[in-house]
Amino acid sequence: MATIRDVAKYAGVSTATVSRVLNKKDVVSEETLQKVTEAVEKLSYHPNLLARSLVQGKNDTIGVLLPSFDHPYWGEMAQRLDQAAKKRGYYLLFTEYSGKEEEKRKAFEYLVTRKVGGIIACCPLEKEAQERLRGEIRKVEMPLLSFVWVTDSFPQVIPDDRQGGLLAARHLLAKGCRNIVHVSGDLKMYKETNERTYAFVREIEKRGHTCIIYECPLYGTEKEEMQEVVNKIFYEQPQMDGLFLSNDILAALSVSYALAQGIRVPEELRIIGYDDVWMSSFLYPPLTTIRQNYEKLSEQAIEKMIRMIGGEPIEEKTVVPVELIERKTT
Repeated sequence: MATIRDVAKYAGVSTATVSRVLNKKDVVSEETLQKVTEAVEKLSYHPNLLARSLVQGKNDTIGVLLPSFDHPYWGEMAQRLDQAAKKRGYYLLFTEYSGKEEEKRKAFEYLVTRKVGGIIACCPLEKEAQERLRGEIRKVEMPLLSFVWVTDSFPQVIPDDRQGGLLAARHLLAKGCRNIVHVSGDLKMYKETNERTYAFVREIEKRGHTCIIYECPLYGTEKEEMQEVVNKIFYEQPQMDGLFLSNDILAALSVSYALAQGIRVPEELRIIGYDDVWMSSFLYPPLTTIRQNYEKLSEQAIEKMIRMIGGEPIEEKTVVPVELIERKTT
């Protein structure tokens, strides 16, 4: 791999001149610019960004811990985070934070050893994991921001899941649903699921009705497990006329199952998802869902992380509104 010295030798200039050209700090002659540019292209030179960040005292790379690479929600969120970061002159380094505790520890250490400026954790953190990460973050003096997931230990940027639960409940009730089922995430682990679920159930009960709850991993990749939950619901709740699911994948599975069983959607069963991933509008029938504001969530997360890297104070919690998108499943 070519070094800056190789470029300087090929162009017949000093390494300082090459540095000035690459960093665009000082004006150089057209002849020098052309020589250095030609040398860079000929030698396929790529600057050492880590070394540059150490010299400049600024790291323009942010680490991101993702719970999954294959879930549509996280695919879209990762893209929006990347776009927001690049607008601010930063780049993201993604790694998956899932599996056993040892695998999670290695994912965290991977980002730390890459000397990222800070870490955005887009993954559920159990209380023990929060305590462990808090201790490790203190050791390396690196800012950590919790993104989408509610935590007790770190600053957070989250969607308004309470609002989402209320919107879903009021919509199903307004459509005449009375035998309502809700599929939540793991209520012992996902605090934002608690907000979403409790707001939904309280609103149903306030109107004098009851709601049956089933739990399922919110952003798990175990497709068989999700399919099993959907099958169980339709087997055990044949009288249900309203179904609110905590993500669009579960909602899509429910729509498919209902149609396969001859259940008319929305005439006999109204279904609401959550997130509004890109495929939601392409389903048949198109899915009614609670839309998260991907762009605003991502921009807020990147802005706050950059401020944290710069040592500026930030708000401990930023809550971004959601909205109901009514399509043909209700």
